[in-house]
Amino acid sequence: MKNGGTYAVGNFSICNEAGIPKFRDRYKISYPLREFGFDRSKCREVIAAAGLPIPPKSACFFCPAMRQTEIQRLAKVDPDLHRLAIEMESIYRGGKHFLGENHWTVKAVHKETGEKETWDCTAIDAVTARREFRYAFDDASRPYKYKVKAYPAVPGLGRDFAWAELMTG
Repeated sequence: MKNGGTYAVGNFSICNEAGIPKFRDRYKISYPLREFGFDRSKCREVIAAAGLPIPPKSACFFCPAMRQTEIQRLAKVDPDLHRLAIEMESIYRGGKHFLGENHWTVKAVHKETGEKETWDCTAIDAVTARREFRYAFDDASRPYKYKVKAYPAVPGLGRDFAWAELMTG
């Protein structure tokens, strides 16, 4: 949304005024475990040394970031949760919040500020989605202010596949 030279999307905004610091210069991001030299291996070592069981990967049973092998494992290990996830996906795809197969997410990086934008639209292909983004963000003439990529809608609970398709296809 354009408002007096500032584009606001979600909690972030890009200001096209000179002198505005980059996002990474405005916030201090901290990773305490990394700062103490911990990686996954070190975490497992410390947990085991405390006499505790090593926990599995932390994720919900319907996590959109699950890999196909994890979904297939869930079907074997806990078929009830797997069926529930399939049902959730079915409800989602049939409901008002499913954006459809012609929905695109455009991800863009401002060439000067480095700030990122994510924008959704309806389009017939990636070229049209990128064009729609450029018009919406006043970036329709060269040289472009944004480096832009377009991705098709997530069809279900998985990334680029529907869970139900995985089990039948």
